[in-house]
Amino acid sequence: MSKIIGIICEYNPFHNGHKYQIDRIREEIDDAIIIIIMSGSTVQRGQFAIFDKYTRARAALKYGADAVFELPYPYSSSCAEIFARAGVNIAANIGCDYLYFGTESKNIEHIESVAKALDSLEFEEYFKEELLEKNQSFISAKERALKRMSYEIPNTSNDMLALEYIRAIKALNSDMKYKAIQRKGANYNDENICETMSATAIRKNFKENGKLLSVPCDAKSLYENEINDGNVLDERAFNDFIYKYALITPRFLFDEAFDSNKEIGAIIKESASNSKTANDFIEGLSSKAYTSSRIKRVILYTVFGIKAIEKVPNFTLLLAANNNGKKIINKTRKNNNFTIITKHSDGKNLSVEQKHLLEKNYEIYGFFSSFLKNPVKLKDIYSKKPILE
Repeated sequence: MSKIIGIICEYNPFHNGHKYQIDRIREEIDDAIIIIIMSGSTVQRGQFAIFDKYTRARAALKYGADAVFELPYPYSSSCAEIFARAGVNIAANIGCDYLYFGTESKNIEHIESVAKALDSLEFEEYFKEELLEKNQSFISAKERALKRMSYEIPNTSNDMLALEYIRAIKALNSDMKYKAIQRKGANYNDENICETMSATAIRKNFKENGKLLSVPCDAKSLYENEINDGNVLDERAFNDFIYKYALITPRFLFDEAFDSNKEIGAIIKESASNSKTANDFIEGLSSKAYTSSRIKRVILYTVFGIKAIEKVPNFTLLLAANNNGKKIINKTRKNNNFTIITKHSDGKNLSVEQKHLLEKNYEIYGFFSSFLKNPVKLKDIYSKKPILE
């Protein structure tokens, strides 16, 4: 019987490292049905994705994915813990037998040990004590509490996500197993040019030189067609928007946004008032206590009025599927506690809160589209159909 394999990702854009991961899974499980849970229009760094979510889903299908589901906003644009918990919940409800993820470290046992430590009563006590210390950020308190237990938080992005995937599987009481595949080539934020570059380096090189490197051939052709049609994120226009938005928006709205506080609100307003350009503003969105990604996420939360979110989403939007993927969709639809959205009306039985989040995802897609040369028409946002092959 085929095994259903889940991968939680951004594919921003799909590149050689992602192809390597899927190829490795196919080598290990030749009849695997590979399910992708992919960020939609927004990504963890508090920014829009470089290409439309349907374009990125089509690239995944070309290289071995059987179905691509959307990790909804705001979970897609949240910290590692929330991002991982939401993705794992979707994977579990779809019926994944295994979750595969990438790591920088060879030592998955260490990551498992840290995951266990973080969920212990001992850590909770130490963490509360550390938070009482003056000038101690949340992250710093977490690190110091772990050090008192002789552990350290992984310092690379994929290892941090791996840690949260393991914790989420346990927290959700899922029977899903997991397996790590060590990254090949550059690390997550490594900007070196090589055969297997990081997504960060690929985007940076494209922005500076207009070339897509380290992207497999068919995906590159797909992306280049979108670029030629002007359907690539205009990052300058987006940055101009959030700069002007920050200038005219009262500070208290930033203070009240999800995952924010008065300090973050102050950083946003001070950076806006002290900047002459959008680039100056973006560069000013950081501090010792808060990452620039978190601060940018707060700006998006404020734009879309996100003050709180439910623990996990009880729905996902289907972006693309082949025949194997369609079988999983039909099976999942028997799960009355979870909804796959293939058309707008599929959300009619969601709770009020979940309907609100679904609407936010349509709004986000329309907003993202406005930064492309050929925006999706408003009426088409709600009628957009998944890619079926």
